[in-house]
Amino acid sequence: MSSKIPVAISFTGIANFLGVVGVIGSLVFVGLELRQTQKIAIASQVQSRAEQITERQLIWLQGQWELGYRIRTTPYEQLSDEEKWVVEVDTEWQKTMQQTNYYAYREGLLDEDQWSVIAGRILQSWNRCDLRFTYRFEYLEDAYAEYLRSLPDKCAD
Repeated sequence: MSSKIPVAISFTGIANFLGVVGVIGSLVFVGLELRQTQKIAIASQVQSRAEQITERQLIWLQGQWELGYRIRTTPYEQLSDEEKWVVEVDTEWQKTMQQTNYYAYREGLLDEDQWSVIAGRILQSWNRCDLRFTYRFEYLEDAYAEYLRSLPDKCAD
């Protein structure tokens, strides 16, 4: 007497099973694609907002290269009130761009090499003690504010 249990597998059963697996796989793929598309759309909106802010903040500086040179080569405390205002506006622009880039990095839209350069610039800006007062944490995204607070702080001394 044989101990084998006969198993009857029909071609229709196999085809149905493979069809169900295919449909499930397709749905998973579509779900992942939708998620990626949503991330890209959100990042595009963030980038667009940053571009609008940039245009608005820097439009008045066009054609005034002497002022741009002066504010970048003169210590902050030696600038006039008007020049200090320009530095503060420029600093706001930099922070907006850095916050936008931090968001893009968190969402996986920047690779490690790109982020390394950006992180270095953020640290450089963060450690400008003469401009630290311009960091208004209530206007920053929580995740970016926490990132800034985690950085080495040369101004704390």
